[in-house]
Amino acid sequence: MAAVECAVYNLLGVFHKYSSKEGDALKLNKPELSTLLLQELPFCYRDDAIIHLDLDGDGEVDFLEFIEFITEITTELQKMYIRSVLRDNKIPRFDAQSPAEKAIVVLIKVFYKYAGKGGNPLCLERHELRQLLRKEMPTLNSCLEGNSNLTQILTNLEENGKAEIDFREFMEFVGNFAVAVDFTFIKLSCDDEN
Repeated sequence: MAAVECAVYNLLGVFHKYSSKEGDALKLNKPELSTLLLQELPFCYRDDAIIHLDLDGDGEVDFLEFIEFITEITTELQKMYIRSVLRDNKIPRFDAQSPAEKAIVVLIKVFYKYAGKGGNPLCLERHELRQLLRKEMPTLNSCLEGNSNLTQILTNLEENGKAEIDFREFMEFVGNFAVAVDFTFIKLSCDDEN
């Protein structure tokens, strides 16, 4: 399986591994979230994490809220990565242990594998994003290839007006893909039950 898709499936697996322990199988309650953070993302653990992650105030964290959190922490780690590269002039080693940490590292590494080939090393140009989609997200790419809206999707991603996608925009794109995959799995599960 391609790297970005594998990272997305790993994040989905992590979320549902912990959300299915008790209560609503599609949401993390406070004990489930605490366990997930302690075991999967210990550098992010906080007793009051649910307050920060529960964006809709329902007392639980759904997959959309979880993936928005992953986008935030991955973007922060990417900034630390860039600062380290600029300061030390070398690529730092990530000591990823858990599936969630490994998924985050993959997303950062894949972005920089494609960024900068045609210019700005901190952004993906349109052709770099297309190459990344073909190789690292083939499932999504095959859906978009025949779709006349691909150009519009790429244009919407390029919010900065420079025909480049920065890391945060890339993570938001990956997050949207993850939410779509999660929705598809939930729908298929519901259809199987009926």
